[in-house]
Amino acid sequence: MNILHIIRNLALCLIMLTTVFPITSSANDVSQDLIISEYIEGSSYNKAIELYNPTSTPIDLSSYTLVSFVNGANLEQGTKGSVQLEGTLEPNDVYVIAHQSASDAILQHADLTGGSTAFNFNGDDTLVLFKNLNKDTYEGTVVDSIGQLGFDPGSAFGQDVRTQDTTLIRSHLTPDKNPEDNYDPSAYFTALPKDTFDHIGSFQSDVTAPEPEQPQSEYTVTVSKVTDGDTIKIEPAILGSNTIRMTNMDTPETYHLGAYDAELIDSNHDHSQKYHGDLATKALSEMISVGDTVTIKVNVDKPTDDYGRILGQVYDGNTNINLEMVKQGYAVSYFIYPVGDMNVYHQFQDAVKYAKDQQLGIWQTEHTLMELPFVFRARSQGKGLQRYVGNSDTKEYYLPENYQDISVEHRIFFTEEQAKANGYTLAEGQDAPTEPTEPEQYKQVTIDKARTAAQNTPVIVEGIVTYIDGKNAYIEDGTGGIVVRSENTSFNIGEQITAQGKTSSYFGLSQIVTEDITQSGAMNEVIAKEIDLSEANETHEGQYVALTNVTVQSVNEYNEFLVKDEAGHTVLIKGQSQNDLEVGQTYAKITGPLSYSYSNYKVLLDDAQQHVEEPTTEEPTVESPSKEKPNKGKAKGKNKQKKSHPKFDTHPSKVKNPHAA
Repeated sequence: MNILHIIRNLALCLIMLTTVFPITSSANDVSQDLIISEYIEGSSYNKAIELYNPTSTPIDLSSYTLVSFVNGANLEQGTKGSVQLEGTLEPNDVYVIAHQSASDAILQHADLTGGSTAFNFNGDDTLVLFKNLNKDTYEGTVVDSIGQLGFDPGSAFGQDVRTQDTTLIRSHLTPDKNPEDNYDPSAYFTALPKDTFDHIGSFQSDVTAPEPEQPQSEYTVTVSKVTDGDTIKIEPAILGSNTIRMTNMDTPETYHLGAYDAELIDSNHDHSQKYHGDLATKALSEMISVGDTVTIKVNVDKPTDDYGRILGQVYDGNTNINLEMVKQGYAVSYFIYPVGDMNVYHQFQDAVKYAKDQQLGIWQTEHTLMELPFVFRARSQGKGLQRYVGNSDTKEYYLPENYQDISVEHRIFFTEEQAKANGYTLAEGQDAPTEPTEPEQYKQVTIDKARTAAQNTPVIVEGIVTYIDGKNAYIEDGTGGIVVRSENTSFNIGEQITAQGKTSSYFGLSQIVTEDITQSGAMNEVIAKEIDLSEANETHEGQYVALTNVTVQSVNEYNEFLVKDEAGHTVLIKGQSQNDLEVGQTYAKITGPLSYSYSNYKVLLDDAQQHVEEPTTEEPTVESPSKEKPNKGKAKGKNKQKKSHPKFDTHPSKVKNPHAA
């Protein structure tokens, strides 16, 4: 080797050592394709995905599709939403996909916006970036992914680094091309606080996560909203959350009904719950108002619950509002281990005993609360009672269903392991039966009988599958319709199935929960039952129905369209995006299953047919084509243009199954 070769090689080494690369990664794993460089799942509609081109050549985006798999959906079943990319992405540049109602701080960098499922992902949804995707078979090349197909994590993937209420910045360029394996976001991303938008629009991997905010024992905040009897909104946020779940107490729920019937508050559990829930909300609103400055006292060892809400006691001056709600009978004391300060525990338990002895609020004799809030939630959400109940006086614990064996002023809720670890022993008579019990007898019934059966009744029903919505299969048999709730809903529309399970209710929607399902293979034609809007009620819940000659009045933020008929009756149509139906348009027919949630009956949009205008003899007016050319590249800087997600194609006068998107 001569001296010239040595000098040349030294120069090359020097160049390599001094060159600043935009990002770093494992040498053999560096992506040679698009990669998800930033993920925003923030408050409200602050949702965005940033894609980065790490290659040295422009990438044509038209062959790429981002798919959101909702709540454990996979390639074969469940709710999916997709968005087709467009344009060209230059080397070392980014492409931002954002919800159309996101913050301006996000939208100013957005290249593609929309409001459908793909844009409205949550922390428990899986996102997969495909190349050359066949949307009929979902076959394509996986370029990158976040989450795990076929698995619903509950609220988010990950532990310390989570996919909920966060901004995630890519820490290296190794893609996740296997969306079916276990997913840990900390292996790919650095987490920043919720609603951090400083990095969107340009990619840098050398982002340092801030030191976690250490919880304080007290915060001074301003009340921005009274949500219900035990929940308020505050400003500024505490540990990234604006929601305070008031601790050591529990008020009746209000979410399940729009309004209570005064004639049913003493005979119907749901109306009794709503009645007392409204009273509790009113009482809390009189104790503290929007704009009030309050103190939040937090247990620093457990400052948040599983939903990310701050657990705290609210003080107005020296008045403990939580304690006052219990003392006046609007709330029951409610302690889930760890209890914390036992002096505080006894204050609340003395207060609930006082309210009960004085027959105040929920303890009144005239309109007694029929079901304590935790019992109502266990029933209405179909989860059942799950926590063991400890008696703080005797140090014994009881099975979840035997909570009434302990007076309310002595109850602490545990897992069995927690109860034993704290010195509690199983109360006499609480052991599981040792003698064999008779197996439950499942009785074959018609769907109308299953709908009116008591909760947890073992039944067998047969029906034709009319519609599939994630884990819910709508079936009917001529007597009525019902939801079969199952992890496996890989049925064919029109197929007859037999389901053996127990009756349940989820937020008021009748269902049978089971994994014991037999597919007959026999196929039937699904015929929509034509009903008037006034008949969209309990009678037809679960059935596949048709509404005729209805006009769209409005659409809300949840993609629910209010339609009205000529008689003035109205009902909601649940779509997947703001573009599924057109406000002001009259539709000859809208079909889908009649569902129920959040106090309203609503039709899940499956098909919509617009009125077809009579042909005219006049010559149509044809607009001259625009001479502007579409922007195939990417606008830079402040003049970057936003592109909107295209509407569903309604020509010729028909929208077909937007849920299959």
